[in-house]
Amino acid sequence: ARERYGEEFLKLTQGGLNVEVYAKKFESLSRFFCFFRDGIDETYMCRRFQGGLKYELQDAVVPLGIRQFQVLVEKCQEIEDMR
Repeated sequence: ARERYGEEFLKLTQGGLNVEVYAKKFESLSRFFCFFRDGIDETYMCRRFQGGLKYELQDAVVPLGIRQFQVLVEKCQEIEDMR
């Protein structure tokens, strides 16, 4: 099961989800990702999260260089709410 959830984490994208739902699912699945067994790498987590965002959100947040996951999620929610 752990392996399956780890794979699901790697394939997860925002798709039709809003940022809040995507972030919750992302965080939930990240617990099963073997790369994080020795502790969560926030920089990697941010890059992975950004890579799964809808293009218009990626375009807005990637240049900001945010490397703290919670800050990134909040900024994405702000941008999503403005659209």
